[in-house]
Amino acid sequence: MLAKLPFTKIANFSLRTWVMTIGILLSIVPAQFSGWLQAFDQKLFTLSSYLLEAPKGGANIGIVRVPDAELNSWQQDINSAGKLGALLANILHSSDATVGLILPESIELREGVADGLLQRIGASSNNSGLAEEAEEIVVRKQLLIDTLRSKRVIVASHAGVQSGQKPLPRQADIFDGVPPMLMGWLWPIDELGRDRAALAPTPPRSSLEHYPLLGVSENERYLAVSDSENTAYGDFLAYYLFAVERRQGEASDTNPWSFYWQRDRGLTVGNSEVRTSVGGRLLTYHTATDRLSPLLNSMSLEEGLARGKFPSHVLIASSSSVHVEAYAAAIYSLLNSKTAYTPWWFSPASATLTLLITLLLVIGLSRVSAAAGSAMVALILIILLVVQMVMAVNRGLWMPMGAQMAWLIVGFALIRIWQSQHQRWQHLQGRVDEAGVIQADMLINRGQYSEVPAILDDCSPNSAVLQKYYELGSAYAGKRQYRSAIDTFKHLAQRSKGFRDTEQKIGALEAMLASSGPSKTQVASAGDATVVIDQPEIDRPVLGRYEIRRELGRGAMGTVYLGYDPRIARQVAIKTLTYSQFAADQLDGIKSRFFREAEAAGRLNHPNIVSVYDVGEEADLAFIAMDYVEGKALSAFVNENHLLPVFEVYRLMADVATALEYAHGSNIVHRDIKPGNIMYNPAPYQLKVTDFGIARLVDDSRTSTGEILGSPLYMSPEQLKGKRVNHAADVFSLGVTFYQLLTGGLPFIGDNLASLTYEIIHSKHRGVRTLRKELPTSASRITNQCLQKDIEDRYESAGELALVLKKAIKRDFAHEARKSGYL
Repeated sequence: MLAKLPFTKIANFSLRTWVMTIGILLSIVPAQFSGWLQAFDQKLFTLSSYLLEAPKGGANIGIVRVPDAELNSWQQDINSAGKLGALLANILHSSDATVGLILPESIELREGVADGLLQRIGASSNNSGLAEEAEEIVVRKQLLIDTLRSKRVIVASHAGVQSGQKPLPRQADIFDGVPPMLMGWLWPIDELGRDRAALAPTPPRSSLEHYPLLGVSENERYLAVSDSENTAYGDFLAYYLFAVERRQGEASDTNPWSFYWQRDRGLTVGNSEVRTSVGGRLLTYHTATDRLSPLLNSMSLEEGLARGKFPSHVLIASSSSVHVEAYAAAIYSLLNSKTAYTPWWFSPASATLTLLITLLLVIGLSRVSAAAGSAMVALILIILLVVQMVMAVNRGLWMPMGAQMAWLIVGFALIRIWQSQHQRWQHLQGRVDEAGVIQADMLINRGQYSEVPAILDDCSPNSAVLQKYYELGSAYAGKRQYRSAIDTFKHLAQRSKGFRDTEQKIGALEAMLASSGPSKTQVASAGDATVVIDQPEIDRPVLGRYEIRRELGRGAMGTVYLGYDPRIARQVAIKTLTYSQFAADQLDGIKSRFFREAEAAGRLNHPNIVSVYDVGEEADLAFIAMDYVEGKALSAFVNENHLLPVFEVYRLMADVATALEYAHGSNIVHRDIKPGNIMYNPAPYQLKVTDFGIARLVDDSRTSTGEILGSPLYMSPEQLKGKRVNHAADVFSLGVTFYQLLTGGLPFIGDNLASLTYEIIHSKHRGVRTLRKELPTSASRITNQCLQKDIEDRYESAGELALVLKKAIKRDFAHEARKSGYL
């Protein structure tokens, strides 16, 4: 059983835990993440605009396009803006229009041509012509200034907020007194005004009031932005609405002077209220699609000068302006109340929604199938989408839930990945548990109690595993090893509180231990100790006609002893199968398997395969007498500090491959090739493949599939998958053995059986020459082909592998081969 290492602890911090962690973080800092999917939210807003009816008829908004050179001339010298004055006078006198003048820079009311003329007049007072010309320019300049300062004319500039500009009037709101840190957390700086450059220091403003054109982003508009001290400055649109409302207020004799800003409500203009987000943002529907674009009356400068009637709203801008139509459409949306805004409470509400989605992912969707989960996610997405659109169109509330929708999709994908990994892990862990229970049961029946906890601790605490703990504690108690029994039951109680009568058992055993006298304690302690008996003083046990000399080792199916055959005076290895370690309903199958092993091995007669001499049965066990091989198992030479010479490894593997080819020719697959099952004696050279204890007759129809027998570290992928195996499994196992003997390491390792199984089935091994550079290239080529995942990609037979190894010896180790007599 493989040890459990930190891999499983890391695995326990699963994707589901990560989903919960990420979801909580998104909930704690909700507003900061809303900008991630701004483009997606804009598309959703555009989609919602299709629920509105397209405008009919004209928009009653005109646009006058002024050549860029003309407009620049107006800005640079107010004295040269005669056409501007004429245009404004024509508009204001022929209609009741509100005019918006959109300029790249501000108009400076500084000294110009007229001022120079006046100076010249002062130097030459008798020049009446100059005096008339100067007087005309001064009058024209003053008329233009008066016109620009009209209540119906709003001058806008792309230069941003100018130093000394008057802030927007404010009234108290619910955020007064809220700490700036909390404001910045729930409504971060990006939400409080995306165009922060508009608030950067600029030269002092001119004597003519200009209003900033704040940032435009698709459907977004800002009626106000705030600086770091929460001083708010209004956008051109805000003052344009104020001019319109004031004009209408004068006509209807109402109070037109209500004009102020509140962060929790928005902009109040006269008797109207334009709701915005905390940062002054709103969305205008008539800028969303061409379908909703209003019909605008566009005209040239000459047409504007000659025209006798104008719409109620006129915008004057340069011919190259790319935003004037968008501003005109935004004015149309504002005048027709076709806007949407994000309410101040959406930030905490979005955090709550993110948390609810996270809980749904972790608690709900992680427990249902992929199909049911996908249907639920689709339904929730549709509900969120419908709610978002209906609230925007009917109530003017825009709740950008793109981040929550994206998190629902991404989180569900992560949960599905977690479910897949969790199910596979549970499957592998189940096989580990099953193997651990079987091995623990065998050890308990053999009396090897001390080895059981290490095996069971690697298993999950299911009922079968807990039952083995219970049986182990009962076994200790039956042997009167009360202290060990108490420790076992306490460990069981830690893994599963309340399992059966564990607590009662602990109390009864502690009482028995307390009531035991010193002599009893000594006897009990002695039961835990290893008793050493002088070997000559006891009679040697006998199996059949064989005398048992000593124990050689323990295998998967029984104990192996060194025996002596007195009839022909030779040593033998005797492998036993004790019936008492198996349940009665399993015994017939186990005995059948054991004698089939003898049948399989008895058919083999090869110098590199251990010979079977005899088979027998006693009342409580069966045994096989086999050839006893001097020397050591190759497992003694897999430490990187005790590796065999490379030539010797090639030679050994070639002989093993030859022996396996012979066995495969007899329809016998070893299934457990590993260094521990290959005996090696260097002088004189001898090699034997031993322990066909789990071999199978390939043509035996009684062979079942789905079993994992043998040593997992050396198993082929198809063997671990429980599939029926053939000679290719032995080729893979011999490749692992070859790899280990060359490098001192294994090609595939894992923290436990489940992770090892995954590595062997899916992962690629490191090349032998990356671990040991002095190895010949043939070592990489041979091990790589032996360790292929697919059977078809390995060597076709063990005989082909033997030929390849022998050719490599002749090519790479000719000197050593001749010296040893191999060639």
